Amino acid sequence: MKYVLFTTVTCPKCPAMKSFVTENLKFEGEILDNNSPDFTEQIQKFGVESAPTILIFNEDKKEIFRGNEVENLKEFLTKVN
Repeated sequence: MKYVLFTTVTCPKCPAMKSFVTENLKFEGEILDNNSPDFTEQIQKFGVESAPTILIFNEDKKEIFRGNEVENLKEFLTKVN
């Protein structure tokens, strides 16, 4: 699996999601915030409309999870582990 986490520097929920992701996800991924050079291109590519949003992809690069709450991410992770 691989993830992409979209955040903004002014988002009140983003620090908690970023912290959870960096401490708990044991697979490869990246965190993009609105200061990242390709942020706008990537949110348009994936249709992301709010922050935080995490996308998780399987080995075939198919999106298998999209969420914006730590609790939803925890639920997903318990199902796949």
